[in-house]
Amino acid sequence: MPQYTLRRLDERDKNGVYYIFWSENRRSKRISTRERDLSAAQAFFAQWLLMEREGAGASTLTVTDLWKVYFEKHGAGTGNPTSLANAWKNLSAFFGGRLVAEVTPALVDEYVAKRTSGRLGRKVKESSVRQELSVLRACFNWCANSGRGLLRPAEVPRFDLPKASPPRDRWLTTDEIRRLFDAAAKMRKGSRLSRLERFLWLALETGARKNAILGLTWDRVDFDTGVIHYHRPGDRVTKKRKPSVPISAALEPVLRRMHAERRRPNDPNEPVVGGSDVWRSLVAAAAKAGVPGVSPHVLRHTAATHMARRGVPLWKIAKVLGNTTAMVEQVYAKHCPDDLREAVNTISGGFLEAAE
Repeated sequence: MPQYTLRRLDERDKNGVYYIFWSENRRSKRISTRERDLSAAQAFFAQWLLMEREGAGASTLTVTDLWKVYFEKHGAGTGNPTSLANAWKNLSAFFGGRLVAEVTPALVDEYVAKRTSGRLGRKVKESSVRQELSVLRACFNWCANSGRGLLRPAEVPRFDLPKASPPRDRWLTTDEIRRLFDAAAKMRKGSRLSRLERFLWLALETGARKNAILGLTWDRVDFDTGVIHYHRPGDRVTKKRKPSVPISAALEPVLRRMHAERRRPNDPNEPVVGGSDVWRSLVAAAAKAGVPGVSPHVLRHTAATHMARRGVPLWKIAKVLGNTTAMVEQVYAKHCPDDLREAVNTISGGFLEAAE
């Protein structure tokens, strides 16, 4: 059996990456762990040895084995690691101890049935199960394509996801927005804007996602150019993009007030809103305002809907939201039929006359 060793390359090699070395048919071989930290390299080495000695991939690895590597090396650095961790709580209870090769369409169907009936965790809709299984699929695909040799592409389990639910069309009217702001104002302690007011202003005037708003710090609010930069330099760019959004005329005076009310004026990294979540305060304010069905996503959807209803081109809405134009067209095209009015007015070509 080959003897495997873990060490750095010659000291003349400046990259400091650890490699696994062994001999095979009298030829020296090596593979990079892509790690400079010894403990991380040892974890990779242990996983790699398991596959080398017992047969690679789906025949020996459990779903938990793959998840640990996926979350540590990729998931923890995504835009919303908490969401991944929450999905794994339910997935691990059912799939965790199983071999990857055991994950078949029939097994996935059983998971869907148990989750939607309440026999595994609390009862949820198929759309929620779809999100969880999407996380599992992402884990498998990453392990097969990460270059770490954890899973061969041919070993990636293939299964269908439950059907996606239709897009939710709940958005707030102008009157509902005013009532919600009034309720949020009552949460103030003194004259300083409440945390929920700050969140509402940014959500409704920029259309940003909840996590982008909560992660925004003052060093990325540029009053000189009138732009908010939601993306933090150094963060991984994900599908849920965090665009730069101009500061609207309505938001600017409020944002300057927020800036004047900072608790740490000399700290550029002070959060604009801060905190881990706004769900409870948002639900409480919505209940007092008599505005049902409010969530951070509804606020984002409200911002986009009002832009569409006021004639903003869909491609511009897509840039503000950080979404693709195709996605925005699918959801918001029905709110802006005026861009089609010129087209339908040409159908008759003037040969039809109104009935008397």
